[in-house]
Amino acid sequence: MMSVDYIFVMAMWVSGLMAYMFLTPKKQYRKLLFSLLTCQALLWVNSLVHVEFNLLAFPVREFPKATDLLITTEYFFYPLLCGFYIAYEPKHSFKIRLIYLSVWISFLTVYDVILVKYTNLVEYVHYAWYFTWIDFFFIFAVTNSIYQWFFKNKELFRIEQEAVE
Repeated sequence: MMSVDYIFVMAMWVSGLMAYMFLTPKKQYRKLLFSLLTCQALLWVNSLVHVEFNLLAFPVREFPKATDLLITTEYFFYPLLCGFYIAYEPKHSFKIRLIYLSVWISFLTVYDVILVKYTNLVEYVHYAWYFTWIDFFFIFAVTNSIYQWFFKNKELFRIEQEAVE
């Protein structure tokens, strides 16, 4: 019988891939993938630092001899959600965008706390849920800033955009 840990891992992979395939419009692929890769790089370094300083632990991992991180959350699921956050971010005032970011981060923090409480995938050693909220907020905000900077000149991407449509 499969443990709860691996059921959560499989559910993250299946739901993430299904969401990517069925909820991502063609015009959003480049935006989502760029955001995913940027967030992945930031989250990877952040998580490695947390594990190195014994703040977090990942007792159950896919590749325990290769890395001390959980591949599913740190390389795939959370970066994918960051990509969705940026792909569907409203083009309103700064205040609305800040509320939108805070709501996303709050849901992710609740999910992470569920992983801590009900599985052995994540363990808070010298850590608390509010550090997770702050980390996600910072990583998603920096990823969004990098995305905004990278795609600032829309004329450079106009030809590519027309080809997709």
